Amino acid sequence: MTDTTTEQPPVLRTRSVVGLAVCVVTALVGIFLIPTLQEPGGGLNVRFWTMAALELLAMGGVVYFVLNLHEEPN
Repeated sequence: MTDTTTEQPPVLRTRSVVGLAVCVVTALVGIFLIPTLQEPGGGLNVRFWTMAALELLAMGGVVYFVLNLHEEPN
């Protein structure tokens, strides 16, 4: 007996893959920017919230693009 179902697998969205890569690179750049923000000038509060916002933005982008990674074929 042969299985005759020709169900297509979900298609990977290129836009989501690129967006995911950009968000991961943004998060990594944010991690490596921490030593540069430890220089004198600017308060600790400003540096903390800048880094927190950058990492939160990257995390939100990763979640969005992972949830939209595959497109169901019609």
